[in-house]
Amino acid sequence: MQRAKREVAADPDAALIFAEQALINAADAVLARDGYSANSHFVRFGYPQLPSVYSKEGQLIDRIRSARNTAQYDAGGSVAPQLAADAIRVAEQALAEVRRLLP
Repeated sequence: MQRAKREVAADPDAALIFAEQALINAADAVLARDGYSANSHFVRFGYPQLPSVYSKEGQLIDRIRSARNTAQYDAGGSVAPQLAADAIRVAEQALAEVRRLLP
């Protein structure tokens, strides 16, 4: 998250990529706690034991994932600064909720 926050003004693509990775890592921590792993974003983000932010912000998370694919694999400079900021906000919320769940 520190890298995402550091990059948001200068490189929104990188900020979004780092924030999306934090969302993945937080979800994976919950899955691992319960003895599971996932190689699919659909499966990972659909796990019912994830904190509520994943379902409440599902549409935004889908936009983040799609924008991350474009930024990482296709055209750089494609992420709007506001989307990167929203990704950071959601990732921070997810991390905070996951920290409360894990011992």
